[in-house]
Amino acid sequence: MKVVIVDDSRLARLELRNQLQHCPGIDSVAEAADINQALALIAGKTPDLLLLDIDMPGGDGFSLLEQLQVAGPLPHVIFVTAYDQYALKSFDYHATDYLLKPVTLSRLQEALAKVPLADGRSQMTLQSQVFLKDGERCYFVTLADIYAFEAQGNYTKVYFSGATPLIYRNLTSLEQKLPTEVFFRANRSWIINTKYIQHIAPAVSGGFDVRLSSLNVEISRRQATAFKQGWGL
Repeated sequence: MKVVIVDDSRLARLELRNQLQHCPGIDSVAEAADINQALALIAGKTPDLLLLDIDMPGGDGFSLLEQLQVAGPLPHVIFVTAYDQYALKSFDYHATDYLLKPVTLSRLQEALAKVPLADGRSQMTLQSQVFLKDGERCYFVTLADIYAFEAQGNYTKVYFSGATPLIYRNLTSLEQKLPTEVFFRANRSWIINTKYIQHIAPAVSGGFDVRLSSLNVEISRRQATAFKQGWGL
């Protein structure tokens, strides 16, 4: 993974660079001290990830992203800032995570684990914290506590205890980020967390009917073979 650190503080850049030495999968690290340096550096390096400060001389981190959007797809972004008031706004820019300074190594590693790999897979774990925004309501949920995802057109309904927010993300893009040892694509409309299966029975269609928490979901005939192979039925 190619990383560019954008921060006007030399000490902050040095601290992040030193921490990245202890993070697997980092191929290169470059630094920019302001927006103009960042634009030139990103154009030449085409990084996979920006570790981006928000409050900087000559323009903030959001203005940098707006300028980059004109040129093409954005790199993944993790905001690194001393201010918490921009947290909600950061997710309007599809930020992977939002870190408050001073950043600990463990918190940085947790954020990096959310960044998809180049082949579209993800390093997310069941302990990853997921930010979900549904209208004016926001949730931080541990991935292991989510028991199902349901396709709703270009949206996806997320099921966990006490809430079912609807997020603007299609089911296929979510599937690429989930750990496959637990999450399973049951059919075209559902991904289920197999840890929550309470009951399973053969379905008339040739698949399986499963019950998890308060939901009944059918594992399609097409997916039934993969399910049996993966879970030893």
